[in-house]
Amino acid sequence: MREPVASLGMWLFVPDRRNVAGDVSTGYLSRNGERVVLSYTSRPLADFVRKIGRLESDFTARIGSLLFSDES
Repeated sequence: MREPVASLGMWLFVPDRRNVAGDVSTGYLSRNGERVVLSYTSRPLADFVRKIGRLESDFTARIGSLLFSDES
């Protein structure tokens, strides 16, 4: 599964990328032309971003069902 690019505050997180030959480009954080390569932490950060996204989606679904359940 290809991880999406994610906004983390003022930074943009670009996770590891693998090309068709199998070469891996290490993930990084980017802001204003500055790039911080995440040699050891790109994968855990991608996992964290994915988990936070799931929590946000679950919360939105639950709060939405609570807000609209009484509108009969």
